[in-house]
Amino acid sequence: MRIIDTQSNRNMLEILEDISEGCCFLNARMEVEYINKAGEALLERPKEEVLNKCQWEVLPKYRETIVYEKYTQAFQEQKPQYFEFVTEYSNTPIEIRVFPNKYGLFLIFNDITKKKEEEQRQKYYDQLKIIAEMAAGVAHEIRNPMTTIKGFLQLMQQDEDLSKYNDIMNLMVDEVNRINDIITNFLDLAKDTPNKLVFCNLNNIISTLYPLLETRANNEGKFIHLELESIPNLYVDKNEMRQLLLNFVNNSLDAMEKGKAVYLKTSAKKDHVLLTIKDEGSGIPADIIDKISVPFVTSKSNGTGLGLPICFSIAKRNNAEISYHSSSGGTTFYIRFRINKDSIQPQHGS
Repeated sequence: MRIIDTQSNRNMLEILEDISEGCCFLNARMEVEYINKAGEALLERPKEEVLNKCQWEVLPKYRETIVYEKYTQAFQEQKPQYFEFVTEYSNTPIEIRVFPNKYGLFLIFNDITKKKEEEQRQKYYDQLKIIAEMAAGVAHEIRNPMTTIKGFLQLMQQDEDLSKYNDIMNLMVDEVNRINDIITNFLDLAKDTPNKLVFCNLNNIISTLYPLLETRANNEGKFIHLELESIPNLYVDKNEMRQLLLNFVNNSLDAMEKGKAVYLKTSAKKDHVLLTIKDEGSGIPADIIDKISVPFVTSKSNGTGLGLPICFSIAKRNNAEISYHSSSGGTTFYIRFRINKDSIQPQHGS
């Protein structure tokens, strides 16, 4: 189907130029007869470099890939094809729909990076849910003997004949409490919804927690700086917001040496409220930077590896997403709370 210069076809081409999906027509020799603006951007090639040229000459890396296979199959069998692949040139995940006729192939293609990221996030949370459901199944059985052990230890502490072992028994009670805390935190990962949603302002929560955080920072010779802009109230779980903030800031303080600072900043964007937490630590180790949302992955010798995974879980339950950047000069976390008509009040807080 060659493109004939008629008013009707000119109108069609104008429409194709304005759509966000990449569109391209290859003739029977696989030469590019048409490509729209979105297609140029996705190919990362200007129109002048590809028009009237065989695709396999312009993009030779695709000769031995699924792209060549599916294009050939579509044209030979005259049946539409649909497939996904990662580009050889920009490493971008692309979705391609191929519609053949006797004159060639009409292609529609999209960048599906966001779709793949969402699939990975959902896969991660599905895995967490399975793990946490398994934990919930054994938590009761673990807590019962732990409670018994703790009770007998406390009774033994009251026996004067055993007073010389009090230090050991105190340590044992502390460890039992620690196990219970780990179980409680681990079960938090399984939750799908917040406990109690209310309209509240992140700035107010940060301001309330600031004296507690500042006290710890000052005791360690560190600093906490606030940069709180006017932001809208959000429909979130206030207690979970406190937990998220405490986990992030305490992690940041743990990562820094004396004299360094943590910066907390809030700002209102077009479609989200942004909470930024930046520290001046040494950065996340390269061997775990892609695994920090996975339970029990930690660089701390005495850490459980549950703090950050809980933060990711809290964010998901409260209509938010977390991204981060880390280097030898420190780590910055970006928590974006999506704004929509169901989750926002018009009032602003500071």
